[in-house]
Amino acid sequence: MKLKSSVTFRLEKRIDKESGQLITENVPIIMDFTFDGKRMQYFTGHRIDSVKWNSSDQEVTRNNINKAGNTSSEINDSLSELKSTITAAYKEAKIMRKTPSVQYLRDDLKKRLNEESTAEKPFFEVFKEFIENEGKINDWTAGTITKFNTNYKHLEEFQKKKRYKIEFDSIDEKFFIKYIDFQRKDLDHRNTTIAKNLKIFRWFLNWATKKGYNKNLAYKDYSPELKGISRNNKIIYLTWDELMLLYEKPLEKRYLEQVRDVFCFSCFTGLRYSDVYNLKRSNVKDDVIEFTSVKTDESLIIDLNDYSKAILEKYKDTIFENNKCLPVISNQKMNDYLKELGQAAEFKDEETVVWYKGAERFEKTYQKWELLTTHVGRKTFVTNAIFLNIPSEVIQKWTGHKDHKMLEKYYKIVDQQRRVEMKKFNRKSEEKKDSSI
Repeated sequence: MKLKSSVTFRLEKRIDKESGQLITENVPIIMDFTFDGKRMQYFTGHRIDSVKWNSSDQEVTRNNINKAGNTSSEINDSLSELKSTITAAYKEAKIMRKTPSVQYLRDDLKKRLNEESTAEKPFFEVFKEFIENEGKINDWTAGTITKFNTNYKHLEEFQKKKRYKIEFDSIDEKFFIKYIDFQRKDLDHRNTTIAKNLKIFRWFLNWATKKGYNKNLAYKDYSPELKGISRNNKIIYLTWDELMLLYEKPLEKRYLEQVRDVFCFSCFTGLRYSDVYNLKRSNVKDDVIEFTSVKTDESLIIDLNDYSKAILEKYKDTIFENNKCLPVISNQKMNDYLKELGQAAEFKDEETVVWYKGAERFEKTYQKWELLTTHVGRKTFVTNAIFLNIPSEVIQKWTGHKDHKMLEKYYKIVDQQRRVEMKKFNRKSEEKKDSSI
Protein backbone atom coordinates (compact mmCIF):
# COMPACT_ATOMS: atom_id res chain seq x y z
CA MET A 1 0.00 0.00 0.00
CA LYS A 2 1.47 3.30 -1.14
CA LEU A 3 0.83 6.35 1.04
CA LYS A 4 1.20 9.69 -0.69
CA SER A 5 0.84 12.43 1.86
CA SER A 6 2.74 15.30 3.46
CA VAL A 7 2.18 17.79 6.27
CA THR A 8 3.51 21.35 6.27
CA PHE A 9 2.93 24.34 8.50
CA ARG A 10 3.04 27.97 7.40
CA LEU A 11 1.89 31.45 8.34
CA GLU A 12 -1.18 32.72 6.56
CA LYS A 13 -0.47 35.46 4.03
CA ARG A 14 -2.95 38.29 4.29
CA ILE A 15 -2.70 41.91 3.18
CA ASP A 16 -3.78 44.73 5.46
CA LYS A 17 -6.52 46.66 3.60
CA GLU A 18 -5.41 50.06 4.82
CA SER A 19 -1.63 49.85 4.48
CA GLY A 20 -1.50 47.37 1.61
CA GLN A 21 1.31 45.58 3.49
CA LEU A 22 1.56 41.95 4.56
CA ILE A 23 0.21 41.40 8.09
CA THR A 24 3.09 40.33 10.35
CA GLU A 25 1.61 40.39 13.86
CA ASN A 26 -0.56 37.68 15.45
CA VAL A 27 -0.65 35.73 12.16
CA PRO A 28 -2.63 32.44 11.97
CA ILE A 29 -0.56 29.23 11.69
CA ILE A 30 -1.99 27.03 8.95
CA MET A 31 -1.51 23.29 8.42
CA ASP A 32 -1.52 22.04 4.82
CA PHE A 33 -2.15 18.31 4.46
CA THR A 34 -1.52 17.11 0.92
CA PHE A 35 -2.68 13.62 -0.09
CA ASP A 36 -3.63 11.77 -3.27
CA GLY A 37 -3.40 14.98 -5.30
CA LYS A 38 -5.69 16.85 -2.87
CA ARG A 39 -5.00 19.48 -0.24
CA MET A 40 -6.67 20.25 3.08
CA GLN A 41 -6.04 23.60 4.77
CA TYR A 42 -6.60 23.66 8.51
CA PHE A 43 -6.32 26.51 10.98
CA THR A 44 -4.27 25.13 13.86
CA GLY A 45 -5.88 27.43 16.40
CA HIS A 46 -2.57 29.18 17.07
CA ARG A 47 -1.19 32.57 16.05
CA ILE A 48 2.29 34.04 16.22
CA ASP A 49 4.19 37.13 15.05
CA SER A 50 6.11 36.42 11.84
CA VAL A 51 9.44 37.39 13.45
CA LYS A 52 8.95 34.53 15.92
CA TRP A 53 8.33 31.92 13.20
CA ASN A 54 11.03 29.69 11.69
CA SER A 55 9.78 28.95 8.17
CA SER A 56 12.57 26.44 7.47
CA ASP A 57 11.82 24.29 10.51
CA GLN A 58 8.10 25.15 10.37
CA GLU A 59 7.87 25.94 14.05
CA VAL A 60 7.92 28.81 16.53
CA THR A 61 11.45 29.77 17.52
CA ARG A 62 12.48 28.93 21.07
CA ASN A 63 11.81 31.15 24.10
CA ASN A 64 8.93 33.04 22.48
CA ILE A 65 5.31 33.58 23.47
CA ASN A 66 2.26 34.66 21.47
CA LYS A 67 -0.43 37.21 22.34
CA ALA A 68 -2.66 34.48 23.84
CA GLY A 69 0.11 33.60 26.30
CA ASN A 70 1.08 30.28 24.69
CA THR A 71 4.80 29.47 24.78
CA SER A 72 6.78 28.26 21.79
CA SER A 73 7.03 24.78 23.36
CA GLU A 74 3.25 24.56 23.82
CA ILE A 75 2.53 25.67 20.26
CA ASN A 76 5.16 23.40 18.69
CA ASP A 77 3.92 20.39 20.70
CA SER A 78 0.40 21.12 19.48
CA LEU A 79 1.59 21.30 15.86
CA SER A 80 3.44 18.01 16.28
CA GLU A 81 0.28 16.39 17.66
CA LEU A 82 -1.74 17.71 14.74
CA LYS A 83 0.75 16.25 12.28
CA SER A 84 0.67 12.83 13.95
CA THR A 85 -3.13 12.86 14.20
CA ILE A 86 -3.88 13.75 10.59
CA THR A 87 -1.26 11.30 9.32
CA ALA A 88 -2.78 8.52 11.44
CA ALA A 89 -6.30 9.38 10.20
CA TYR A 90 -5.15 9.17 6.59
CA LYS A 91 -3.21 5.94 7.14
CA GLU A 92 -6.15 4.19 8.82
CA ALA A 93 -8.51 5.26 6.03
CA LYS A 94 -6.16 3.69 3.51
CA ILE A 95 -5.86 0.49 5.56
CA MET A 96 -9.66 0.24 5.53
CA ARG A 97 -9.40 0.69 1.75
CA LYS A 98 -11.28 3.96 1.82
CA THR A 99 -10.62 6.80 -0.56
CA PRO A 100 -10.59 9.69 1.90
CA SER A 101 -11.96 13.04 0.87
CA VAL A 102 -10.98 16.39 2.39
CA GLN A 103 -14.28 16.48 4.30
CA TYR A 104 -13.81 12.93 5.62
CA LEU A 105 -10.35 13.71 6.98
CA ARG A 106 -11.49 17.03 8.43
CA ASP A 107 -14.35 15.34 10.31
CA ASP A 108 -12.11 12.50 11.48
CA LEU A 109 -9.47 14.93 12.68
CA LYS A 110 -12.04 16.85 14.72
CA LYS A 111 -13.24 13.63 16.37
CA ARG A 112 -9.70 12.60 17.25
CA LEU A 113 -9.06 16.04 18.73
CA ASN A 114 -12.37 15.92 20.63
CA GLU A 115 -13.79 18.78 18.58
CA GLU A 116 -17.17 17.28 17.72
CA SER A 117 -19.22 19.67 15.63
CA THR A 118 -22.19 19.20 18.00
CA ALA A 119 -20.24 21.01 20.69
CA GLU A 120 -19.58 24.00 18.46
CA LYS A 121 -21.60 27.18 18.28
CA PRO A 122 -24.15 26.93 15.43
CA PHE A 123 -23.31 28.75 12.20
CA PHE A 124 -26.25 31.17 12.30
CA GLU A 125 -25.69 31.98 15.96
CA VAL A 126 -22.12 32.96 15.12
CA PHE A 127 -23.33 35.07 12.17
CA LYS A 128 -25.69 36.96 14.51
CA GLU A 129 -22.85 37.52 16.95
CA PHE A 130 -20.70 38.83 14.08
CA ILE A 131 -23.32 41.40 13.00
CA GLU A 132 -23.98 42.53 16.56
CA ASN A 133 -20.34 42.78 17.67
CA GLU A 134 -18.85 44.24 14.51
CA GLY A 135 -21.78 46.62 14.14
CA LYS A 136 -21.10 48.09 17.59
CA ILE A 137 -17.30 48.12 17.31
CA ASN A 138 -17.28 49.73 13.86
CA ASP A 139 -20.36 51.89 14.45
CA TRP A 140 -22.11 50.54 11.36
CA THR A 141 -24.84 52.66 9.80
CA ALA A 142 -28.41 51.35 9.64
CA GLY A 143 -27.85 50.70 5.93
CA THR A 144 -24.78 48.54 6.55
CA ILE A 145 -26.57 46.52 9.25
CA THR A 146 -29.51 45.99 6.88
CA LYS A 147 -27.11 44.75 4.20
CA PHE A 148 -25.61 42.12 6.52
CA ASN A 149 -29.02 41.08 7.87
CA THR A 150 -30.21 40.62 4.29
CA ASN A 151 -27.28 38.28 3.61
CA TYR A 152 -28.13 36.38 6.80
CA LYS A 153 -31.71 35.90 5.55
CA HIS A 154 -30.45 34.76 2.12
CA LEU A 155 -28.40 32.03 3.80
CA GLU A 156 -31.36 30.96 5.94
CA GLU A 157 -33.56 30.78 2.86
CA PHE A 158 -30.88 28.84 0.95
CA GLN A 159 -30.61 26.27 3.76
CA LYS A 160 -34.39 25.86 3.91
CA LYS A 161 -35.16 25.72 0.19
CA LYS A 162 -32.15 23.69 -0.91
CA ARG A 163 -32.05 21.51 2.23
CA TYR A 164 -28.35 22.22 2.58
CA LYS A 165 -27.37 22.18 6.23
CA ILE A 166 -24.93 25.07 6.68
CA GLU A 167 -22.13 24.40 9.13
CA PHE A 168 -18.62 25.74 9.00
CA ASP A 169 -17.31 22.35 7.91
CA SER A 170 -19.82 22.19 5.03
CA ILE A 171 -18.54 25.38 3.37
CA ASP A 172 -16.55 24.10 0.43
CA GLU A 173 -16.59 24.42 -3.36
CA LYS A 174 -19.83 22.42 -3.57
CA PHE A 175 -21.49 24.86 -1.16
CA PHE A 176 -20.41 27.92 -3.15
CA ILE A 177 -21.60 26.44 -6.45
CA LYS A 178 -25.04 25.70 -4.96
CA TYR A 179 -25.28 29.04 -3.15
CA ILE A 180 -24.37 31.04 -6.27
CA ASP A 181 -26.90 29.04 -8.29
CA PHE A 182 -29.55 29.78 -5.63
CA GLN A 183 -28.86 33.52 -5.77
CA ARG A 184 -29.00 33.52 -9.53
CA LYS A 185 -32.15 31.42 -10.01
CA ASP A 186 -34.19 31.85 -6.84
CA LEU A 187 -33.27 35.43 -5.94
CA ASP A 188 -32.81 36.61 -9.55
CA HIS A 189 -29.53 38.34 -8.62
CA ARG A 190 -27.15 39.78 -11.15
CA ASN A 191 -23.51 38.73 -11.08
CA THR A 192 -22.51 42.06 -9.54
CA THR A 193 -24.92 41.53 -6.63
CA ILE A 194 -23.71 37.95 -6.14
CA ALA A 195 -20.11 39.19 -6.01
CA LYS A 196 -21.02 41.74 -3.31
CA ASN A 197 -22.81 39.05 -1.29
CA LEU A 198 -19.82 36.71 -1.52
CA LYS A 199 -17.52 39.52 -0.37
CA ILE A 200 -19.70 40.01 2.73
CA PHE A 201 -19.76 36.25 3.35
CA ARG A 202 -15.96 36.02 3.15
CA TRP A 203 -15.71 38.95 5.54
CA PHE A 204 -17.79 36.97 8.02
CA LEU A 205 -15.77 33.76 7.50
CA ASN A 206 -12.49 35.62 8.07
CA TRP A 207 -13.91 37.00 11.31
CA ALA A 208 -15.20 33.58 12.40
CA THR A 209 -11.80 32.01 11.66
CA LYS A 210 -10.01 34.71 13.62
CA LYS A 211 -12.36 34.13 16.58
CA GLY A 212 -11.74 30.37 16.45
CA TYR A 213 -15.27 29.38 15.41
CA ASN A 214 -14.13 28.15 12.00
CA LYS A 215 -11.17 25.96 11.14
CA ASN A 216 -12.24 25.08 7.61
CA LEU A 217 -10.19 27.22 5.21
CA ALA A 218 -11.57 25.71 2.00
CA TYR A 219 -13.38 29.00 1.28
CA LYS A 220 -10.06 30.72 0.70
CA ASP A 221 -9.37 28.50 -2.32
CA TYR A 222 -12.64 29.27 -4.11
CA SER A 223 -12.71 32.35 -6.32
CA PRO A 224 -15.58 32.10 -8.84
CA GLU A 225 -15.20 33.89 -12.15
CA LEU A 226 -18.37 35.92 -12.54
CA LYS A 227 -18.80 37.85 -15.77
CA GLY A 228 -19.38 41.57 -15.71
CA ILE A 229 -17.86 42.41 -12.33
CA SER A 230 -14.58 43.86 -13.55
CA ARG A 231 -13.52 47.48 -13.08
CA ASN A 232 -14.50 48.16 -16.69
CA ASN A 233 -18.23 48.49 -15.87
CA LYS A 234 -19.93 51.61 -17.16
CA ILE A 235 -19.60 54.72 -15.01
CA ILE A 236 -22.53 57.13 -14.92
CA TYR A 237 -21.44 60.71 -14.25
CA LEU A 238 -22.30 64.30 -15.16
CA THR A 239 -20.05 66.18 -17.53
CA TRP A 240 -18.90 69.60 -16.36
CA ASP A 241 -21.47 71.30 -18.63
CA GLU A 242 -24.25 69.11 -17.24
CA LEU A 243 -23.12 69.78 -13.67
CA MET A 244 -23.09 73.55 -14.27
CA LEU A 245 -26.51 73.40 -15.89
CA LEU A 246 -27.92 71.62 -12.83
CA TYR A 247 -26.04 73.82 -10.34
CA GLU A 248 -27.29 77.06 -11.88
CA LYS A 249 -30.81 75.93 -12.82
CA PRO A 250 -33.62 77.96 -11.18
CA LEU A 251 -35.98 75.64 -9.30
CA GLU A 252 -39.41 76.56 -7.97
CA LYS A 253 -39.80 73.57 -5.65
CA ARG A 254 -37.89 74.00 -2.40
CA TYR A 255 -37.30 70.26 -1.84
CA LEU A 256 -35.77 69.88 -5.31
CA GLU A 257 -33.51 72.87 -4.71
CA GLN A 258 -32.21 71.32 -1.48
CA VAL A 259 -31.67 67.91 -3.09
CA ARG A 260 -29.86 69.63 -5.97
CA ASP A 261 -27.59 71.50 -3.55
CA VAL A 262 -26.70 68.39 -1.57
CA PHE A 263 -26.03 66.39 -4.73
CA CYS A 264 -23.87 69.15 -6.25
CA PHE A 265 -21.95 69.39 -2.98
CA SER A 266 -21.05 65.72 -3.43
CA CYS A 267 -20.07 66.45 -7.06
CA PHE A 268 -17.75 69.26 -5.91
CA THR A 269 -16.16 67.40 -2.97
CA GLY A 270 -16.27 63.68 -3.83
CA LEU A 271 -18.06 62.85 -0.56
CA ARG A 272 -20.19 59.71 -0.37
CA TYR A 273 -23.84 60.14 0.56
CA SER A 274 -23.19 58.70 4.04
CA ASP A 275 -20.46 61.29 4.67
CA VAL A 276 -22.53 64.21 3.40
CA TYR A 277 -25.40 63.00 5.61
CA ASN A 278 -23.18 62.99 8.69
CA LEU A 279 -21.24 66.17 7.91
CA LYS A 280 -21.42 68.60 10.82
CA ARG A 281 -20.51 72.26 11.06
CA SER A 282 -17.61 71.29 13.32
CA ASN A 283 -16.11 69.37 10.37
CA VAL A 284 -15.74 72.58 8.36
CA LYS A 285 -12.55 74.46 9.21
CA ASP A 286 -11.57 77.48 7.15
CA ASP A 287 -11.08 76.19 3.60
CA VAL A 288 -11.19 72.44 4.31
CA ILE A 289 -13.46 69.69 5.57
CA GLU A 290 -11.98 67.36 8.17
CA PHE A 291 -13.97 64.21 8.90
CA THR A 292 -13.82 60.45 9.41
CA SER A 293 -15.44 58.46 6.61
CA VAL A 294 -18.44 56.39 7.71
CA LYS A 295 -17.64 53.59 5.26
CA THR A 296 -13.88 53.22 5.71
CA ASP A 297 -13.33 54.82 9.14
CA GLU A 298 -10.50 56.79 7.51
CA SER A 299 -9.67 60.36 8.47
CA LEU A 300 -9.81 62.61 5.40
CA ILE A 301 -9.16 66.27 4.66
CA ILE A 302 -10.86 67.73 1.57
CA ASP A 303 -10.12 71.22 0.31
CA LEU A 304 -13.16 73.36 -0.43
CA ASN A 305 -13.56 75.14 -3.77
CA ASP A 306 -15.74 78.14 -4.65
CA TYR A 307 -18.74 75.94 -5.50
CA SER A 308 -18.71 73.81 -2.34
CA LYS A 309 -18.08 76.93 -0.24
CA ALA A 310 -21.07 78.68 -1.82
CA ILE A 311 -23.37 75.77 -0.97
CA LEU A 312 -22.21 75.71 2.65
CA GLU A 313 -22.58 79.50 2.85
CA LYS A 314 -26.15 79.24 1.56
CA TYR A 315 -27.19 77.13 4.56
CA LYS A 316 -24.92 78.59 7.25
CA ASP A 317 -27.81 80.25 9.12
CA THR A 318 -30.21 77.32 8.82
CA ILE A 319 -30.41 75.03 11.83
CA PHE A 320 -30.44 71.31 11.09
CA GLU A 321 -30.72 68.34 13.44
CA ASN A 322 -27.45 67.24 15.14
CA ASN A 323 -25.73 70.42 13.96
CA LYS A 324 -25.52 69.12 10.38
CA CYS A 325 -24.30 71.35 7.57
CA LEU A 326 -26.82 70.52 4.86
CA PRO A 327 -30.48 69.50 4.41
CA VAL A 328 -29.80 65.84 3.62
CA ILE A 329 -32.83 63.54 3.40
CA SER A 330 -32.93 59.72 3.20
CA ASN A 331 -30.96 58.04 0.44
CA GLN A 332 -34.06 56.46 -1.10
CA LYS A 333 -36.03 59.72 -1.28
CA MET A 334 -33.02 61.58 -2.58
CA ASN A 335 -32.57 59.04 -5.38
CA ASP A 336 -36.23 59.49 -6.34
CA TYR A 337 -35.95 63.29 -6.41
CA LEU A 338 -32.67 63.16 -8.35
CA LYS A 339 -34.53 61.52 -11.23
CA GLU A 340 -37.09 64.31 -11.09
CA LEU A 341 -34.22 66.81 -11.18
CA GLY A 342 -32.61 65.02 -14.11
CA GLN A 343 -35.85 65.24 -16.06
CA ALA A 344 -36.15 68.95 -15.27
CA ALA A 345 -32.56 69.45 -16.50
CA GLU A 346 -33.37 67.39 -19.61
CA PHE A 347 -30.53 64.91 -19.21
CA LYS A 348 -31.72 62.80 -22.13
CA ASP A 349 -28.43 61.38 -23.44
CA GLU A 350 -28.77 57.65 -23.87
CA GLU A 351 -26.70 55.31 -21.68
CA THR A 352 -26.61 51.56 -22.31
CA VAL A 353 -26.15 49.46 -19.19
CA VAL A 354 -24.87 45.88 -19.51
CA TRP A 355 -25.17 43.19 -16.84
CA TYR A 356 -24.87 39.42 -16.53
CA LYS A 357 -26.79 36.64 -14.84
CA GLY A 358 -24.44 33.72 -15.01
CA ALA A 359 -23.04 33.67 -18.54
CA GLU A 360 -26.14 35.32 -20.02
CA ARG A 361 -25.67 38.93 -21.11
CA PHE A 362 -28.37 41.57 -20.75
CA GLU A 363 -28.46 45.20 -21.74
CA LYS A 364 -30.90 48.08 -21.56
CA THR A 365 -30.73 51.65 -22.79
CA TYR A 366 -31.82 54.46 -20.47
CA GLN A 367 -31.91 58.21 -20.61
CA LYS A 368 -29.31 59.59 -18.23
CA TRP A 369 -31.86 61.10 -15.83
CA GLU A 370 -33.20 57.59 -15.12
CA LEU A 371 -29.78 56.53 -13.80
CA LEU A 372 -29.15 59.42 -11.42
CA THR A 373 -28.46 58.31 -7.83
CA THR A 374 -26.42 59.69 -4.93
CA HIS A 375 -23.49 57.50 -6.11
CA VAL A 376 -23.25 59.60 -9.29
CA GLY A 377 -22.05 62.57 -7.23
CA ARG A 378 -18.75 60.97 -6.20
CA LYS A 379 -18.22 59.56 -9.70
CA THR A 380 -18.84 62.99 -11.19
CA PHE A 381 -16.22 64.51 -8.90
CA VAL A 382 -13.51 61.97 -9.77
CA THR A 383 -14.18 62.06 -13.53
CA ASN A 384 -14.17 65.85 -13.76
CA ALA A 385 -11.09 66.09 -11.54
CA ILE A 386 -9.25 63.90 -14.07
CA PHE A 387 -10.60 66.03 -16.95
CA LEU A 388 -9.11 69.05 -15.16
CA ASN A 389 -5.71 67.28 -15.06
CA ILE A 390 -5.57 67.14 -11.27
CA PRO A 391 -2.86 64.60 -10.34
CA SER A 392 -4.15 61.19 -9.30
CA GLU A 393 -2.21 61.37 -6.03
CA VAL A 394 -4.16 64.48 -5.04
CA ILE A 395 -7.50 62.93 -6.04
CA GLN A 396 -6.68 59.87 -3.93
CA LYS A 397 -5.99 62.08 -0.91
CA TRP A 398 -9.41 63.67 -1.27
CA THR A 399 -11.41 60.52 -2.02
CA GLY A 400 -9.53 58.01 0.13
CA HIS A 401 -8.82 55.67 -2.79
CA LYS A 402 -5.95 53.41 -1.74
CA ASP A 403 -4.03 53.23 -4.99
CA HIS A 404 -3.93 54.43 -8.58
CA LYS A 405 -5.45 51.18 -9.86
CA MET A 406 -8.79 52.08 -8.30
CA LEU A 407 -8.88 55.18 -10.50
CA GLU A 408 -7.97 53.40 -13.74
CA LYS A 409 -11.61 52.92 -14.80
CA TYR A 410 -12.12 56.69 -14.59
CA TYR A 411 -9.05 57.40 -16.72
CA LYS A 412 -10.42 55.06 -19.40
CA ILE A 413 -13.69 56.99 -19.43
CA VAL A 414 -11.86 60.31 -19.74
CA ASP A 415 -9.63 59.02 -22.55
CA GLN A 416 -12.70 57.88 -24.51
CA GLN A 417 -14.42 61.22 -23.99
CA ARG A 418 -11.34 63.16 -25.02
CA ARG A 419 -11.28 61.29 -28.34
CA VAL A 420 -14.91 62.28 -28.88
CA GLU A 421 -14.16 65.90 -28.04
CA MET A 422 -11.15 65.98 -30.40
CA LYS A 423 -13.43 65.02 -33.29
CA LYS A 424 -15.10 68.41 -32.90
CA PHE A 425 -11.97 69.91 -34.47
CA ASN A 426 -12.51 67.65 -37.47
CA ARG A 427 -16.05 68.94 -37.86
CA LYS A 428 -14.75 72.53 -37.80
CA SER A 429 -12.24 71.61 -40.49
CA GLU A 430 -14.99 70.08 -42.63
CA GLU A 431 -17.19 73.16 -42.18
CA LYS A 432 -14.31 75.36 -43.37
CA LYS A 433 -13.83 73.19 -46.46
CA ASP A 434 -17.56 73.39 -47.27
CA SER A 435 -17.62 77.19 -46.92
CA SER A 436 -14.69 77.58 -49.32
CA ILE A 437 -16.41 75.64 -52.08
